[in-house]
This record gives sequence, C-alpha cells and structure tokens, in this order.
Amino acid sequence: MHVDYLTLACLRDDLDTFLGARVQQVVFPDEWSIELELYAGRRAYLLLSAHPQYARMLFVPQKLRRGLDTETPLLLLLRKWVRGARLVDVRQPEWERVLELHFEGEAGACVLIAEIMGRYSNLVLVHDGRVLDALKRIGPDMNRYRVTLPGKPYVPPPPPADKIAPLDLTPDTLARLLANAPADEEVARLLPRWLLGVSPTAAREAVYRATGSADATPHDVEPAALLDALAALYRLPETGAWAPHVALDEEGTVVAFAPYELRHQPRREPVDDISTAMWRYFSARLDTDPYAAARQQVRARIEDALARVERSLDQLREQIVPEEEITRLREAGELLLAYQWQVPRGAREATLPDYEGQPRTITLDPTKTPVENAQAYFERYEKLRRAAEEVPKRIAQFETERAFLQQLLADLELAEDRMEIDAVRDALIEAGFETTSRRRKGAPVGRPLRFEVGGFPVYVGRNARQNDEVTFKRASGDDLWFHVRGMPGAHVILKNAGRPVPQDVIERVASLAAWYSPARKGGSEVLVDYTERRYVRRVPGAHPGLVTYRNEQTVWAAPRPPDEVVDM
Repeated sequence: MHVDYLTLACLRDDLDTFLGARVQQVVFPDEWSIELELYAGRRAYLLLSAHPQYARMLFVPQKLRRGLDTETPLLLLLRKWVRGARLVDVRQPEWERVLELHFEGEAGACVLIAEIMGRYSNLVLVHDGRVLDALKRIGPDMNRYRVTLPGKPYVPPPPPADKIAPLDLTPDTLARLLANAPADEEVARLLPRWLLGVSPTAAREAVYRATGSADATPHDVEPAALLDALAALYRLPETGAWAPHVALDEEGTVVAFAPYELRHQPRREPVDDISTAMWRYFSARLDTDPYAAARQQVRARIEDALARVERSLDQLREQIVPEEEITRLREAGELLLAYQWQVPRGAREATLPDYEGQPRTITLDPTKTPVENAQAYFERYEKLRRAAEEVPKRIAQFETERAFLQQLLADLELAEDRMEIDAVRDALIEAGFETTSRRRKGAPVGRPLRFEVGGFPVYVGRNARQNDEVTFKRASGDDLWFHVRGMPGAHVILKNAGRPVPQDVIERVASLAAWYSPARKGGSEVLVDYTERRYVRRVPGAHPGLVTYRNEQTVWAAPRPPDEVVDM
C-alpha cells in the first residue's frame, strides 16, 4: 500500500497548524529519509522518506536517532537553508502525491519538495526555481524529461496522460467508460487507470460505497451512485471532514490506512490523525524487533519526559536578559537620582547626560516622582540580576536531566531483552520522571557484561545503574575508562592491575565502547575517549551514570561486536 493523494491532502491540513514553526534540527535517520524537528509552542517531528518500497511522509511520535554520520551535500544544504528557518506555507499540486514545504530563513527562501511516488519518490531542495540538491540525483541518462541535479531548473512530475479529475467526471463519461470496460474486470481496478489521484484503496472504498461490494464489476455499478461516492471522498480536501482510520487483519496487524472511514474493510478503527494511521501501518512492516511494543511504551515515557525538560529549557532561555541591558537599568536609576532636579514632574521621559557625557533618554512613569522612578529601575535591576544568577544554574540542572534521559534512550535502544528494557523503565521511575508507576520491588538491573580483551578483564555497563557500578565499584584508580565522545553510551572499564596496556588492546576496547552506543546503527568510525578511572567524577546531585572526566586521550574506532573483539 502506498501513500496517496488524499492521505497527503489530510497531512497538509495537519501541517497547516505548524505554519510559523521554526525548524530546530535536521536529521538523516537513514539513507532514504529526512526528519525535521519543528517547534511552534509545541514540538513535533516530521519524517519525509523516499524509501523505494515504503515512501511516506508523516509526523512520528518521537525524535528519531541519527542514522547517517556522513555529512552529505544535501544534509549540509538543509542545515544552511532549512535549519533555523520558519515554515511559511504548505502546498500540494492538484491531484499529485507531492507536498511542498516553503521555508524562510537567514539564507533566504527555499522549498523542500517531497515527491511520495513509490519507487520514483524523491526529496528535492529548491531555491528560486532551481535544484539545490536532491536525495536522489537524476541525470539525463536516467530521465531526459526530468533532470534533477544541483543548479538545474526544478521540473515537477509530469501529469498522467488521458486521465480525468474525479470531480470533473460526468455521468455520461462514466457510463461510457463502464460500457466499454471488460465485463469481468473489477471497477476498483479500472478507476485508478481512468482518474487522477485515485489509489487502489480509494477506488475500492468508492466502489463499495456505491454498490456494497468492493469487487463489483461494470454491470453492478450505477454511475450516479459511484459519482456520489467519489465526490464524498474527493471533496474532503475542501470540507476538511477527515476521519482517519486503519484496517486490521485477524491478528490485529494494520493492513491499510486512509483519511476516511474504510467501510469496505470488515475490521477497522478510528485513529487520532493520519500520521498515527501511517505510523501504525509502516511500523508493522519496518520493525522486526520482538520487544517493539515494550520498547515503544518505555520510549514514549522517556520522550514525554524529554519534551517536558525541553519545554523548561525553552522557557528558561527566554528569561535570559543580556548583561548590558541589566546594567543599563541600574545606570538609569543612578542618573535619575543624580539629576532628579532636572526632571520635570509628570514627564514621560527625560534626556540626561550619561557617565560619558552623552545624552541618554530614559522612559518615566508620569505618575511617579524622579526618585520613585529611580527606585522602580533599581527594583527591576535587582530582579533581573538575581535571575541572571539563578537561570544559568537552572539551565545547567535541566541540561543534566536531558543528558540522563538521552542516556536512557540509548540504553533502551541497546537493550537486548525484556529485563534490560524493564531496567531502563525502573531507572526512569527511580529518577522521578515517571510518577504514575512504581519501581518493581527487588527488580533486577542485570549484571554488567564481562569480557577478556588481550588478557585484560573488560566490563561494560548496559544501563545507568550498571554504568555507575562498573565505573565506581568495579574499577580502581589506575584502570582505564572508555566512552564514546559526544553521545550517550556504555561506560567501559579495562582493568589493568598496573600493567601497561598495548595500543591494539585500547583500540579493540574502544570498538566495544562504540558498539554499545548509538554509533552501532551507523556503523561508521567515531571518536572514543579514554582516561584513567581516577579522572572520572560523578556529576554532583545527578542521576546514576552521569559523569565528567579529564586528562582523556582519544582514538577513532568503528563499532565492532564482541565476537570480533574479545579473546575466544
């Protein structure tokens, strides 16, 4: 099943509620996809994928992990043109499976065009009518009509020849088409060949609504009834009367989705929005994780906690006032006291010489005396000065909370069984982020992994409590501590008992640290820091597993599984 015209029209209406949103981040979760983090008083994650089999565009329930470490030309251009820009318009060419996202930012205006057309899908960044870059570069040897290369004019997909718009179809034309069609051909198979923007799912739904059977043949169809059914579906972009549904098989797996009720499906249920419908459908096909349901429940709780922390950080950052602005408040009060005799009573402003003899205009409350106005400036100065001292501390506190939650997300993705998933959930509860549940009494957190590398014992923590254990209970000061740089991951300890450690052993252990981190998914080399355990310190007042370190050395390491690294 593919994303069709009506599905994108419904998503377009949902996107309209984010007009004015700023793009906070651009991520490539895999080689086919782009994720945009949007913020407009609330945070949302928009996935655009040109996957050859599962092309799609939808809001996803949580932030996706970066899958590609390589900075591609398209990613660099998206960072320049789209990151930090505002979404100002969303357009859909008539009857097309295409959405155009219009942005305005510091670099200028640009359009990110999502062509969701099965194996021909593409994501194209356009400025001033010309292609900046595309996910799939199409040269003249591949398509002479539509060259999609940097610097070339953007050419939209060609409209299908000899097709009729559903709302332009007349009873006479439909009757003639039905009369000339093969008598045993299902009408639901014929409609996509005749009409613009009609997918197989929409065709079956229209035929079912007109005849009571999705498998009806031409002699079963009354043209007027089919026209009414088509109009009911294809006027939805005008009426906005969307009713997203999914269809289920006997095992409860989602087998279809649509922005309207799927009456031709025996088992169906409504969902909140079209993105939820698509998420359920595509997740069932793209996710083979046997613990997906349990993992998703915990992930949703962590993402919810992260969203709360991000909102708090946004609010705190809005409270930051530049130091020079705070100082000017104090100076205004001092100038009013020094020159109060020059300030006429009832004035709305006064121009006084500042400390350098330059004229400075100060706004006044005409109902107050010069001394009272000065006092008001001093009070505001004190309030902002105290905030300037407190807000950075609170920001640091919430940034620590965010780091802990990001570590939990990494632990969750690396969890290999239900016990490890539950240990992440318990850490979330114990840290106070999940108030509606209680930590299971006596719940095991599992044991750290233990390996031998080059004859040295190596311990790997797989969650926050295990990280704390391997670093501060199993390691001595001379032992080596490893961690990927700049991202969450396992704490890895190499116990050396005072022996020198060969460089090849250090590199092998660094590969283990990379494997037990989000770098595993990308597979590319990452930087891994290592230092003596004595230089690692817990973050005061923080949750387990959060540390600072110094005197580190760094190596490049590719993620390698234990069976390629440890002694056998």
